Amino acid sequence: MALRQSDYAKGILAVPYPSLAGQAVTHRFAMTIGADAALNDIYELACIPANCRVADIVLDPADLDSGGSAAIVLDVGIMSGAWGDNDGARTCDDEFFDGITTAQAGGVARPTLATAYNTGGAATDRSIGVKIATAAATPQAGVLGLTVTVVAV
Repeated sequence: MALRQSDYAKGILAVPYPSLAGQAVTHRFAMTIGADAALNDIYELACIPANCRVADIVLDPADLDSGGSAAIVLDVGIMSGAWGDNDGARTCDDEFFDGITTAQAGGVARPTLATAYNTGGAATDRSIGVKIATAAATPQAGVLGLTVTVVAV
């Protein structure tokens, strides 16, 4: 298992933040996933800023499994630990997507889980991670995108 961080998580790119209560901000976070992606790798991709909740989220991975019998499965959820912390012991939950197969051929997915819209507002920034729950049969590099709409509470 490896923890890989987007340029947002590394602090290279700024995370947009709504300036007023009730205001929504939508931003697409993306990073390239290498052909070396493996089981249980976690990609710290996006941020839920402090005092915000997720109002909508869209996953749009490229085809990350080029094999004839594609197998890759992803979980997308809130990560343990602090936003941007590169501690390899962090975990990733599955509030937004649990066992999503969209990366087997590429495409777009919206949540069907009620937990995706019950993230509440926390006093600190929180990470949204993507975990490889089932490894690709034939991993290939591609872009992993996540468009997140947050609302200030």
